[in-house]
Amino acid sequence: MVMPYVFYKRVKAKDVPVAVMSESATFNNVLAPASIRKVYDALRNQGYLLQRVTLSEFTRYILSPEEGLFRELRLVRKYDGKEVVRLIPRSQPVSPYAIALSLSTHAYVSHYSALYLHGLTLNVPKPIYVKSRRTKAKNPPHEAGELTQEQLDSAFSIPARMTRNIYTFDHEGTTHEVYLLEKSAEIDNGITKVPAPHAPSGIAVSGVEKTLVECAVKTNYAGGAGEVLDAFRRARETLKILRMMQLLKNGHYLFPYEKNILFYMDRAGYSEQQKNLVKERSRPDRKGFTTYLEKNMHGRLLDPDIGIYYPQGLESE
Repeated sequence: MVMPYVFYKRVKAKDVPVAVMSESATFNNVLAPASIRKVYDALRNQGYLLQRVTLSEFTRYILSPEEGLFRELRLVRKYDGKEVVRLIPRSQPVSPYAIALSLSTHAYVSHYSALYLHGLTLNVPKPIYVKSRRTKAKNPPHEAGELTQEQLDSAFSIPARMTRNIYTFDHEGTTHEVYLLEKSAEIDNGITKVPAPHAPSGIAVSGVEKTLVECAVKTNYAGGAGEVLDAFRRARETLKILRMMQLLKNGHYLFPYEKNILFYMDRAGYSEQQKNLVKERSRPDRKGFTTYLEKNMHGRLLDPDIGIYYPQGLESE
């Protein structure tokens, strides 16, 4: 039964769930406090809600078991037990990617998860990788001449850093992990939306070019160098190389990751013309460095033409 103190009498009971779920679909039916407010405001503006009804009263209404609209879902951060509560429908399936994205505003699916959504891997990654807005200002872009070979060697001799910002949630009989990664505070380029089951508004995800750049930079979030190489193979016919190189430039990376990209393209069978697009846009002051495909490699080989160490055994994958 519709609570009489929430909606105008002229509103038919059967229209109420439709109106609520229609507005909720904008947020892929996963409601955080900010999106609950937007649904509430929209229904007020459309003449459904009584003007005297408060946001807390509306929230109690949509959570009421009698109405059967929403229930609470709790996401728990592993290292300190912090809980985040989201509202999801009681009777409609919800995309786990939408739940993961609700952890942060202006977030997008990235790395291994993005490879999967773009069809660039046959594997189904267990964690969901999401990049969120950086809370601190990014350091100024690195200027030419700041990097030394010793600095590069030292940085890649240690294990890759892994985020502690990992959340878990139980949904439809499965426990999911979300790796919430930090991104730049700059305006995002290279983000798109892709259709996904039970996500009526689509899933925000890094585009193919941005995904490959981010995976080349952080292979530990992409299943390793072998998975990244396979993704470059799968993207060979459609990859927009100039777009990818512009996104790499926009990242203001200190290390010469264009060498990593060139290595993957070389081993994935790209043409000389395609590889030249990368070479021509590589920073001249970085060409003399010898870099690394991954951090903390054991049993590595050198590609002297590109100037990069890569894991032994990668050639046979």
